[in-house]
Amino acid sequence: MGNYSIEPLFLKSNGETLGADFYRPAKARKPAVIIMAHGFAGERKFSLPDTAAAFAEAGYAVVLFDYRGFGGSTGKPRELVSAPNHVADWKAVLAQIKKRKDVDTSRIVLWGMSMSGGHVITTAAREKGIAAIIGLVPHVDGFASAMMYPKHLLPRATALALQDLAGSKIGRDPIRIPVVAEQGVRCLTGDDCYKDYMQMVPKGSSWVGLVPARIIITVNQYRPTKEAARVQCPALIFAAQNDSLIPLSATRKAAAKIKQVEYLEWPIGHFDLLKGRWFEEGIRVQLAFLKKHIA
Repeated sequence: MGNYSIEPLFLKSNGETLGADFYRPAKARKPAVIIMAHGFAGERKFSLPDTAAAFAEAGYAVVLFDYRGFGGSTGKPRELVSAPNHVADWKAVLAQIKKRKDVDTSRIVLWGMSMSGGHVITTAAREKGIAAIIGLVPHVDGFASAMMYPKHLLPRATALALQDLAGSKIGRDPIRIPVVAEQGVRCLTGDDCYKDYMQMVPKGSSWVGLVPARIIITVNQYRPTKEAARVQCPALIFAAQNDSLIPLSATRKAAAKIKQVEYLEWPIGHFDLLKGRWFEEGIRVQLAFLKKHIA
């Protein structure tokens, strides 16, 4: 970490405190800043520090934060996956970073992967002052993704979701289902999901991996593609040709709506841009994109 330091950062959103890490490059005086958060039910410590470090090494400041109810952030119920809450957290973090004096607030970049890839599209469509966005295998259409959910699991998953949603209206504790599992009702059902997701979770993590079941229903209503045409800044979008969670056709349609898009399709799975060869190649492309539009 000779070229950057990591400082704890605490941000506010809807009365909750969001835990975050601020990566400060050593030599840049007022660097561009990249705001990052994880995808579905993920925490900021799940593989993303490698990406943040690569950006910081290249001279960019990074704010890597947890959503309310996750990781180092306050908020209950814990591990509630809620697109409206997440997007509100993005908006709150963006507003606070715009007030900082130690970064160049005219060069703010939003970075997201999977579900948070959808959030950066949504945020860029709604908010001003964003210089660019990067979306890795972004969740763009909940309805399209729902079509990939295994039909034999759907009745039980829907029943649990409806019970949880009804209970939430009268203050009952959540009914929870696994984010990933080797079998049975779970949120992410692709063949690669259990192994690849669990590889992201660091040893000693307190992450439980059980989320309120209502997400099975509510995620279908989250469709960033409907706002993609309103994104005015440059966007770099990666799609995975072997994605078990995000339909390639949906990503193509969403990307085509963005005016200044650089769109890439690679022969990879949903999680491959966070590890190994594809991580290195992805970082190279991302840094080239940032140099072109931000540096």
